[in-house]
Amino acid sequence: MSSSEKKQAGPKKPALTDKDKNTLLAALAIVALAAAAYVLFLSEPSDSPSDGFEFVGYLANAESAAFLYDTRGADDGQTQAIYQCGVDLISKGIVAGKNLVNIGCDADGCLSTTSTGNGSSSLTYEQAKKKVSPMPYILIKPAQQSSFSFYQRHMEIHIGKNITNASSCSIKVSAE
Repeated sequence: MSSSEKKQAGPKKPALTDKDKNTLLAALAIVALAAAAYVLFLSEPSDSPSDGFEFVGYLANAESAAFLYDTRGADDGQTQAIYQCGVDLISKGIVAGKNLVNIGCDADGCLSTTSTGNGSSSLTYEQAKKKVSPMPYILIKPAQQSSFSFYQRHMEIHIGKNITNASSCSIKVSAE
């Protein structure tokens, strides 16, 4: 190899020392621990579809519960039925004795109130979902057809178009 070829190849990089290797290994261990901590403590818990009994048990044992009224895209009748559905469920006592969070969302954002405070706060829909996700919650929203579904940590009630009353809100879980 000529001297001009050696100069073009550039200087040879030094090998990593044992101290550098240990520092790199420690940094990788810290990153792995941080990722594990995020998964365990900061990420939202899983919420898979359920037969309803898991959600009912979760709700029964919780100190707090929430209603998330999503009226985005609802017509006037659906909007009224969405809120009436929540009122009907609350009046039936399914959340009696619990700290209750109510969040109503429309195209302009969400407004949150709690049974333990006198104030309210404005949120985005994503912030509202994050606020209710640590507790059992009931999401009531518009849809083409009325239906309901259970998940491990929440329940969804869909209020269909052309609804004339909140009868679609009469949800029963039975072991039949």
